[in-house]
Amino acid sequence: MSYEFNPDSQNLELPNPYKIENLVLSVSAGVSFLSGVIALFMVKDRLIHDFSGGVGIAALIACALLTLGISLTVRALRQLKFFFGRNRPESLAPQLDAGAEGDSELAHHYKETLRHNALAFAEPTGPLNGLLYSWLPQLIYSPAVIQRAAQRQFHNLLGLAAIFLSFLLCWFLVGGTPASAWIGLVYAALAYYYIGPLRQSTWAINPVHSTGELGSQSLVLMVVLSILGPVAFSTVSTRLPDIGGLSVNAVLVVAILLAMGAIAIFIMALRKQLGVAPQEVGAARVLETVTMNAHPSKLMEELDRVLMNEWFSQIPNRRYTQKLPQVSGRQGQFAAEILDETQPQPKPNCTATDIGHALSEPYFRWLSYLTAMSAACMVAAGMVFLMVVHWILQGEAYGSSLALALSLLSVGLFAQQSSHELWGRFDFVSQLIWIEIVGSYESAQVNVGNQFSGNVQTAKNVINIEAMTMRVWVAEIESVIFGKDASRQLIRMRGLPAKASEISTVLKQFGESRSMVVAPTSTSDIARAQRIGEVNALLGGASPPQGLLTQHAEKMITTTMQSTCRQCKASLAAAAKFCAECGTAVQPTAYSD
Repeated sequence: MSYEFNPDSQNLELPNPYKIENLVLSVSAGVSFLSGVIALFMVKDRLIHDFSGGVGIAALIACALLTLGISLTVRALRQLKFFFGRNRPESLAPQLDAGAEGDSELAHHYKETLRHNALAFAEPTGPLNGLLYSWLPQLIYSPAVIQRAAQRQFHNLLGLAAIFLSFLLCWFLVGGTPASAWIGLVYAALAYYYIGPLRQSTWAINPVHSTGELGSQSLVLMVVLSILGPVAFSTVSTRLPDIGGLSVNAVLVVAILLAMGAIAIFIMALRKQLGVAPQEVGAARVLETVTMNAHPSKLMEELDRVLMNEWFSQIPNRRYTQKLPQVSGRQGQFAAEILDETQPQPKPNCTATDIGHALSEPYFRWLSYLTAMSAACMVAAGMVFLMVVHWILQGEAYGSSLALALSLLSVGLFAQQSSHELWGRFDFVSQLIWIEIVGSYESAQVNVGNQFSGNVQTAKNVINIEAMTMRVWVAEIESVIFGKDASRQLIRMRGLPAKASEISTVLKQFGESRSMVVAPTSTSDIARAQRIGEVNALLGGASPPQGLLTQHAEKMITTTMQSTCRQCKASLAAAAKFCAECGTAVQPTAYSD
């Protein structure tokens, strides 16, 4: 997997986090596809001689195996390699276009987080969540996806445990009656509620703070099943028809134990991803008062230049808030602010590079076990399905075997889906920079120079700002996503006082060094002004001040000297000091047209 923005930088490349999962998906897909092909050939041979309802069921199973193999292959290929562009990971708040002004509710939330120097965590609700967070107190500091997964699997574990105990009690009471086969069917439907895809998708869209009602329902359901289930079956057992050939009691025991084992492994994998409570929380804040004689927009322009020098890998910052100062009239107040986030950098060593690395790191070891379990269940399911097709074509009983194959497939998909969430984790580090300025201004006109006899006067309309308040917040933040296009969540924050002090010092020095005088600044302007002064001194009859004449002025005087002798009118050389005819000393006279 590539996380590269330009060919000159190799700092943003990450290994594919789904490498181990892709291997498991490939093995499972291969077994399923091969089983489906073999089953089709078995059905084909049977169709040549006879066709019956059993052959149709066998053909459906073969087609289902082929479909499963192809779908698993497509999923593995989609995760084989993909590219992280400049727009990933997702921004913490809506971004502003270059030069645009605006704000958002999410940006305001993160500004308040910086202002209060604290991170907010959603408080879990519900009786079952209270038990879970008492067992895992550090779970409260985890990302929302981790918390939802922990709550979901904990509720599944308790629900399956209650179903299992209620099933054992019910089977003990009515296990010898003709209705005993119904016990497995009813409790299998209840167990599938906890490990089926419908419940997983329902949990995926539920936020953390709305799971209290679901926890209460789970608690009520467990009590009802444990107490009333066996009594209800013992009451109606004599009225139910005998379906002993469809008994799935033994299969149900195996399926529930496998599902509970998968949940236990998931919880162990999740515990390894729980971090400790934040040891330092806060944002560095620097407060400065600035006095300047310039439009406050100049300060914002300098801020843009300062932030541009800090771009990570020459990638522009993500701007979430920008309010430029508005100045109108002779006096008034103004306010401005900018909230930027630097390009998030991936944290190193947060993805498994290969199987050896995954098994050596506790962070990935249990997750690898869960993924291996999903592969084992799906491979076993494919082989059992193939046996079911054989027994169907032979006219033998296949009900229990078909139930076992379906149970293994359900548990395998359940384990695979559970592990997929944790494999797709990416951690990033970036900086949040918030600058806020508030002040008042007065405008005036400043005249510089002798207004009566001076040759140069300048005038300028000045905006005077006295003791403007400037606040700078800088924090290094850690964020996490689960999936390339998933939303990002802030999980850690720590202040960077040196960075905040550096930005505030640069801005204050820039503001206080602004000039309120208009004067020539280029080298050409200064040279031309000096020549004009020299010529003015010569035309005015006064001797130029010492050092005033330039080399250009001296050359002009030399070329305009008298070229004939005053006594004998003889021609003189250009730089002669005595007449060659009469020996009279030459008195050069400078003149100008």
